[in-house]
Amino acid sequence: MDDNVRDVWLDCDPGHDDALAIILAGYDKLLNLLGVSTVAGNQVVEKVTLNALGTLTASGLSSIEIHGESGLEFAEGGSMQDYAVGSPLPQKAVMLMFERISAQFAKRGRPVCLVCTGALTNAALLLLLYPEVIPMIEVVLMGGCIGSGNTGPVVEFNMQTDPEAAKVVFEAGVRSLTMVPLEVTHTALATPAVLLRIAQRQTPFLQLMQKLLLFFAQTYKEVFNFEHPPLHDPLAVFYVACPSAFTVRRMRVDIETCSTLSAGQTVCDIHRRQNALPENASVALTVDVEKFWDSMIAAILKADMLSPLNISSNNIA
Repeated sequence: MDDNVRDVWLDCDPGHDDALAIILAGYDKLLNLLGVSTVAGNQVVEKVTLNALGTLTASGLSSIEIHGESGLEFAEGGSMQDYAVGSPLPQKAVMLMFERISAQFAKRGRPVCLVCTGALTNAALLLLLYPEVIPMIEVVLMGGCIGSGNTGPVVEFNMQTDPEAAKVVFEAGVRSLTMVPLEVTHTALATPAVLLRIAQRQTPFLQLMQKLLLFFAQTYKEVFNFEHPPLHDPLAVFYVACPSAFTVRRMRVDIETCSTLSAGQTVCDIHRRQNALPENASVALTVDVEKFWDSMIAAILKADMLSPLNISSNNIA
């Protein structure tokens, strides 16, 4: 295997952007996706697991192994669960994560990147039950915010879902932890120009991708006054494939777990006011949006070539 290829385990709670994160992780040429695990967040774990299975099937990634009211329903009816084929592996998620991560670490002698795009429940359990995994992994997560949140004034959804787990992960002492916050993901917008790049072939799979990219368009326009919807979770996957596309800053990040106003807040000491506390995270500040969309669209188009949704269709251009 090419030394530039990074081994990745993706832990997610598949809603629309997690589905796209799975596709990017599975098809980016610089990533080797070892497996997918699911965690409750957008919906209960049984349903998000079906969404993940549906994504793997629809995108032609059904050989990737996975553990684990839909969290991903479309306005006109149906959901990603409609595409699910097969069953998740029977082991507890963290047991399988440790088994595969430790085996790959022993094989290649380099850390596996644990990419978390949902609540950090599984990641925290992995670190608590198998502390020997700490030197074997690097963690990249989509979540948190430096300033304004999306489910509270200063709180982001993934961190708010399980603040205690987030605290465990940020304080575990992993060799590298990178946080891709809302301030960065809110710059990766699904503009008409982006949509046009996947609209030239009218296949069932690409039509499904357009639905996913526009999934939160109305909500973000009404609540946050965004003209175009952002894409969150794939940015964490993209960081692993192309860290040079980001600017990051080392800092101390603490997780608020007690406040009734801001449980789950990522308290980012961006100006180093708490000198007594060591820096424990790299926080992304910007991303090259064009490079991100180049990678995301390339992965979507690769998946389109292998998607079983297109096989019996007469609509392929």
